[in-house]
Amino acid sequence: MSLTKQGKTIILLSILLLTLLTALYLKSDEINVYIEVHLKDAANDPTPPEVMLSWYMPPDLVNKAVNQSPYFPSISRYSGSVNYTRRTMMTVWYFDNYVDLKIGEQELYNYLEEHGNLQDGTVDITETLEEVGNDNTIYGPTELNVSIYESNETSGYFAVIIEPFMQNQSEYYVIYYGTNGKPIDEQNETIKKLISKEYSMINKNGYVRGLQNYS
Repeated sequence: MSLTKQGKTIILLSILLLTLLTALYLKSDEINVYIEVHLKDAANDPTPPEVMLSWYMPPDLVNKAVNQSPYFPSISRYSGSVNYTRRTMMTVWYFDNYVDLKIGEQELYNYLEEHGNLQDGTVDITETLEEVGNDNTIYGPTELNVSIYESNETSGYFAVIIEPFMQNQSEYYVIYYGTNGKPIDEQNETIKKLISKEYSMINKNGYVRGLQNYS
């Protein structure tokens, strides 16, 4: 199961509507009860993790994704890796609770430090978002805090995306945008387009950061 562009738009509009309604001061007790019931229904019937995994992948590539990354350990039950071009690729790990995110993130961090060079950095996709026509980002940032990774096999950016859709919803992503055996500088513009195509942030309290070392 995967998300099409139309499906993503419908989900985004539904989330925005719920957010708007809860932000309004409504005097009618009947309306308040109606909204409360439907918000509970939405919380109790979330989108399956297998579908949420594909959110940040270009829809035309979702069905080509494989479960195991060619470069990194399996840190989540829900993961997908796919080539964007012959020289660029992405891997997505999805987590539905913060404890699992921290455990997986630490395992990945340890692996990266052992197999390559890791440092903090930023990627500015402000202009690229406009270029690819992505309007799914209501709230920033568009200059993303990331971890920059370099090794002999692959180089790229790690982004950890925290609660991008609704506040207090346990949705977390670790995403790698990188190269297949080439220095990142040679493919940087292509990678920025890959990031920009499906980037979403509609929760004003959501944010993007690099990897953390919890040890």
